[in-house]
Amino acid sequence: MLTKNAGQYDCHNTPHEPGDPHCPCRLAFQPVETEPAVDELTDRERQVLVLLGGGLPNRLLARQLGIAERTVKAHVAHIIEKLGLRTRLEAAVVANLHHDLICPGRSSHSR
Repeated sequence: MLTKNAGQYDCHNTPHEPGDPHCPCRLAFQPVETEPAVDELTDRERQVLVLLGGGLPNRLLARQLGIAERTVKAHVAHIIEKLGLRTRLEAAVVANLHHDLICPGRSSHSR
């Protein structure tokens, strides 16, 4: 929780000055300097990733793609692994930040 106390900020029980480069919140959100390795994704994984960026649950992703929910879960797991992410939320953020790079319409190959 972020609180302000006597001109200092307290993030996660770590008091520091505003703008401190060692702030735990700042360290958690380091900018990514490289683009995600979307070439590693199949066309279907790209489709799932784009839809994942819209915040849809697996059940609705499956309906929209006409596939089983367990297949969507497998695609999401492969996406997270291939892009070196940790969570579904991170994958959704990547999908939004790099939509133009990920969009299946840009893919020139099929796997």
